Amino acid sequence: MKKNYTWILLLLIIALLLGGGTFAYRMLSEMAAPTAPYDTANTLPQSETADAPDFTVYDGDGKPLALSSLRGKPVLVNFWATWCNPCKSELPDLETAFLKYGDKVDFLFVNLTDGYRDTVDGVKAFLEENGYTFPVYYDTDESAALACGVSSIPTTVLVSPEGKLLHTQIGAMTGDTVESLIAMLLAAED
Repeated sequence: MKKNYTWILLLLIIALLLGGGTFAYRMLSEMAAPTAPYDTANTLPQSETADAPDFTVYDGDGKPLALSSLRGKPVLVNFWATWCNPCKSELPDLETAFLKYGDKVDFLFVNLTDGYRDTVDGVKAFLEENGYTFPVYYDTDESAALACGVSSIPTTVLVSPEGKLLHTQIGAMTGDTVESLIAMLLAAED
């Protein structure tokens, strides 16, 4: 009989632990939930004199492109991946901006190509399937993401024509946010 009480007590303790853990998880999740899931407006302050970190990425044919080679024109660098839903949510607005401002701003879409979740061929198929025409480069060794301190995606970095770091935007953007970033880039030209 005593053995049955031990099992019942043990099961009761396990049930309390699971119930308490579930309650704590829900409470902490609600406290940590973002207030605007698809336009986080998270920004990092930048020094007006800080040089943008240089890095090299590769086009679909393996040809290298260094960020420093784009001096003379403002640059919007967007770090993204096809498996990232917030990244995919902002791509239509970024495509619109590329078509509208591509003659005034260099757009550098950097895919975090890990060889597993994203491959060069897989990304090319994704772009074709969705009708995107913006220029995509591949960060196959994570050197570009590391150079820019990318810790989550999407992340967008603005670089002045002189190669200065203007702004870093973390999280998915709406069309209005994209427009305001483009305005910031164009103002840097003056």
